[in-house]
Amino acid sequence: MTARDLAKEALNPFATSIKVPIESVTGFRVGPHRNTGESVNVEPLIPFEVTPAWNVIVQPFVAMTSLPSPDATTGFDDVQMSVFLTPTRTGTWAWGLGPIVELPTASDDQLGTGKWSGGPTGAVFYSNGPWLNGVLASHLASFAGSRHRVDVAVTSIEPQVSYTWDSGWSLQSSPTITYDWTADAWTLPLGVDVGTTFSVGTQPMSLMVGAYDLVKRETGDPDSFVRVQLTFLFPSGEH
Repeated sequence: MTARDLAKEALNPFATSIKVPIESVTGFRVGPHRNTGESVNVEPLIPFEVTPAWNVIVQPFVAMTSLPSPDATTGFDDVQMSVFLTPTRTGTWAWGLGPIVELPTASDDQLGTGKWSGGPTGAVFYSNGPWLNGVLASHLASFAGSRHRVDVAVTSIEPQVSYTWDSGWSLQSSPTITYDWTADAWTLPLGVDVGTTFSVGTQPMSLMVGAYDLVKRETGDPDSFVRVQLTFLFPSGEH
């Protein structure tokens, strides 16, 4: 794989290689005291070939968050799991559909919903030369859990526009836009990420740094955030 190929694999939600991104997010002016909050998440992508024509992609999401005062707490968030069925990539277009579930595994009530939730997820992407553009969407609705917690009904849309140079450097914008149907509230970040691909010994890796401002946000959310993502890449044939 060339440096551009590796960089695009790091950005591609339907990558044919195993990848393990570790991301740190620092949110600014969080909560009533306008303090700083931190979150670290791991979202490995594991593709399986089920037939010569179809792949299944499994993508768990595990996060740990530190919330600032006045109700400071640190612990694990709810765990999410997405599964996509996608055709083996043969052209410039790729798509996938499947379920997403969220488990009430949070170690503190402030860090989770207290609900079992599930729904559909899907994505369509266009990859040609330096470009990788598309959109990933999902909807979570609660179906079980604590009767004393607010029901979950959240739609997420993640558009992505990225350009990658031959050197492995890339520029992208990939905001996660959400609408909370229960609270009737939008979250709308705007920003960009800059990334590069390199190797440590024989291990290819990708590093991405981005800054986003929340144009619309729910009460208590940060005004802006910075994210740093380090992705370990395991190209096909090397794992």
